[in-house]
Amino acid sequence: MPELAGESLFASAQFFSLTLYTIGFFSFPIHVFGGFCILFQTPESMRSVKWTVFNLHFWSSCLDLTVSLLTQPYLLKSTWSGIPYGILYKFGVPLSLQSYMVSTLFCLVAVSIITIFENRYYLIFAEHTWWRHARYPFLATNYILAILYYLPTVLSVPEQSSAREIIFKEFPEFRALDTPSNPVYVLVLDNPWVSVRQIAMEATVVIETLIIVFLLKRKMKNVVKEMTMSESTARLQRAFLKALYIQVSLPLLVILIPSAISVFSGILGISTQSVNNLVYITFSCHGLTSTIVMLFIQNPYREFCLGMVGIKNRRPRKATVSGISVRSSTQVTTF
Repeated sequence: MPELAGESLFASAQFFSLTLYTIGFFSFPIHVFGGFCILFQTPESMRSVKWTVFNLHFWSSCLDLTVSLLTQPYLLKSTWSGIPYGILYKFGVPLSLQSYMVSTLFCLVAVSIITIFENRYYLIFAEHTWWRHARYPFLATNYILAILYYLPTVLSVPEQSSAREIIFKEFPEFRALDTPSNPVYVLVLDNPWVSVRQIAMEATVVIETLIIVFLLKRKMKNVVKEMTMSESTARLQRAFLKALYIQVSLPLLVILIPSAISVFSGILGISTQSVNNLVYITFSCHGLTSTIVMLFIQNPYREFCLGMVGIKNRRPRKATVSGISVRSSTQVTTF
């Protein structure tokens, strides 16, 4: 495996690949166990969120394993180019398909987060409103756009021989990584529309999520005042929403913090291959973090895990509510 001359251990392709393989093989059984808990340990009182939670878990796990085991995109600093070292490269899977898989899975994770909060809003507040019909085209559009978002980038990949020469002219040290069996792959070369589409996609996800979360928070405050939901039921719904916020927010920090470091280091002109590698290594832990947080913060899964090792949960058992409309009768169960 060729290496960059004069770079540290953290910048090496061998360190990058070995670390990702380690993370992937460690996280795979945890992802499977998390899926098992959602499918078979979710109580009846949480049935309304079972499939949306599993949907997020499935796509997050696929993204993690795709980055850590299947593709391992060794991205070269300050460029839209890189070299794959994952399992798919060894089986000759086209690099355009590998890059499409990673980007599309990232979009599907984002849409799955929107779906979870939309599901909560619909079941609690909008089951008997116009949103009952509008939500289906809204969700379908999100998933279709997630699947189509990266196609223009893949279909406009530049001619590789000339694109590599342009990259090597600006960064001659990358030529050492280029081999006939695994050449440097240039995804984008002087195409500003790629950045425009990326900004538009990220802005859409953020705006949709913030709107739904804002509506949830505002309506949760109003239902008690309007006497359409009891204080105890509202408190339980807020507690469940808080758990969802934590389950989604902590893994996002795993992505945002290293990504911010990478962006600002590039702006300040101190971007290094080591920082680039650490960003993607941390990124590959996103789904693992999400699964562990879910198992810890959701009471039924936590009790099941503690029971497996013979530890009883000493926390008082709390009542919880199935996510139902404020216009329907309140069903309360304990778990």
